[in-house]
Amino acid sequence: MKKALELLLCASLMVGLLAGCGGNSKPTEQQPDEGGSTTAAKVAYLTPSLDVPFWRYVRHGVEDELAKSDIECVTYDSKDDANTQMSNAQDAITKQVDAIIISPTDSASCVSVLSLAEEAGVPVVICDIGTDSGEYVAFISTDNEAGGKAIGEYIASQLESGTEVAQITLNQARINGVLRKDGFDAGIATNGLVDVDFKQMEKVNRSEGETFAQDLITAHPNLGAIFCHSEDPTMGAVSALEAAGREDVLVAAFDCSPEIVDAIRDGRVAGTSAQQPVLMGRYSAQAVVDCLAGNEVEKEITLDTLLVTKDNIDEVYDTLVEVALTDE
Repeated sequence: MKKALELLLCASLMVGLLAGCGGNSKPTEQQPDEGGSTTAAKVAYLTPSLDVPFWRYVRHGVEDELAKSDIECVTYDSKDDANTQMSNAQDAITKQVDAIIISPTDSASCVSVLSLAEEAGVPVVICDIGTDSGEYVAFISTDNEAGGKAIGEYIASQLESGTEVAQITLNQARINGVLRKDGFDAGIATNGLVDVDFKQMEKVNRSEGETFAQDLITAHPNLGAIFCHSEDPTMGAVSALEAAGREDVLVAAFDCSPEIVDAIRDGRVAGTSAQQPVLMGRYSAQAVVDCLAGNEVEKEITLDTLLVTKDNIDEVYDTLVEVALTDE
């Protein structure tokens, strides 16, 4: 754990990135317009949904890091709709942004946005989720499979071999959702747990978590645990289990929020694999800054998750606030 914390803190202090978006030097703070005057560089951040706390944490990292270089950031909320995200991309390009940071609504639809930006000559950095194909400057992501495996192993250690478990997953059209599911299955296999069912979310909100948890415990009355792929739906699942009086079902999470922290402390959530969304946003912004300056940019950066349980919550809390829980 000490080593993990040291890696997290070292990562947060990194200033530059290496290898990828080289070319002629281009100022990041001001650029000449057609009349010869200078205007501040502008970047668009296309986020899936600001209703989801995770994306607000990413936004904070993006906007705060760009501000350090006096770069204006315009954030577009795509309302979890691929068509809206495409329209947002078109609007941003029409308004002549200098670069785009995108957290795709899904991996398939991201391809069209990348194609549009490439045609317009606008560099794109992808922050989380990933794309099925296309050209981009950098991809900043989480090791979702390893994170899923870590929380799966923890749940496996808390239950007897052969116990049935289920998942409330991200849409499996998202690469990160597939990796979390596969990782969790690998983790629970270490003690012979059985994944009997999963439900795919579309809106990734509390209501979905509550509804799907109710469905799962009804269909599978012997469930020993439910793994939910996102923080807000996790709390919906907690509510459903409490209403049903199912204190015997463990809840495992991915991502973090103040509510998740409180729920881990009081035992309503067994643990979570916490991503580092603030840090992901900062890395994405730094990739843009380096690209616009003509510096080389590392093509892919993968950040670890931090396993958080009732046994280590006090030890890791300060780090969580720094890399995962700051949205303003």
